[in-house]
Amino acid sequence: MHKRYELTPSTAQPLPIFIESIGHHEDQEKLVRPEGFPCYHWLQTYAGEGEFILDGKKYGLPEGSGVLLLPGVPHTYYAITEKWCTQYVTFGGACVEVILSTLDLLDSAVYKWDIHGPMQTELGHIIENMDVGADYSSYDASADLYHFFIQLKKYGQLNNRTSIRNQIAHLQPLLEWLETSFHNPDTSLGEMADVLAITPRHMNTLFQHAFGLSPYSYLIRMRLRKSKEMLLHTPAKTVKEVAERVGFRDVSHFVASFRKHVGLTPDRFRQMN
Repeated sequence: MHKRYELTPSTAQPLPIFIESIGHHEDQEKLVRPEGFPCYHWLQTYAGEGEFILDGKKYGLPEGSGVLLLPGVPHTYYAITEKWCTQYVTFGGACVEVILSTLDLLDSAVYKWDIHGPMQTELGHIIENMDVGADYSSYDASADLYHFFIQLKKYGQLNNRTSIRNQIAHLQPLLEWLETSFHNPDTSLGEMADVLAITPRHMNTLFQHAFGLSPYSYLIRMRLRKSKEMLLHTPAKTVKEVAERVGFRDVSHFVASFRKHVGLTPDRFRQMN
């Protein structure tokens, strides 16, 4: 059984991201595309296992895995079990490149995830919504597709890297410790790494993968977030006092950091709010 839905994008009101086609294939046939596919393309295994050839390399696609393809990328895929059941979506949109780039998904790549987690059923939910029919619009489909990629970013594992969700769980003891220790100007990277019983280098890798920031940058942003709360809720405190309370030794460093990240000086921020 091959269930397939096609949506016609509106030319009058183009969506930032839209579904071109989506479907469920009970018995996936072999496909060879030396010129690639004209749209962005996602393919995942629902049951059984397939093999995918991308950039001359073979990747197994068992249950709990899928592949994201950019337009025009040559590829081949076929079943390696008696039956290979797949789900897929092809998509485009005025802002699709920006959206995928922002989520750091703008590469053709194979992803894996926990088959008991939400990623396994995300695409199936969209297909089920298509079955409902009249009440499910192209706007709903666009929103659901965007949510799908948020889930892929959150739960997907690329190149055997731990998912962001698991990386944050690993960092959680340190994140909780920082909530009560951010105000200490003597907080060091070594001390932060000791909370997790890992090396500073490993800690830096975890932060970069989970937040796209170094541990020090994360700490500075936390201090600035706390300073904004204090500027708004304790108007009697001077900027210098706020700076000291959130862990800055030097008020000029605090003001410069605040202006860089917020776009305003602390005094101006307080006046505007």
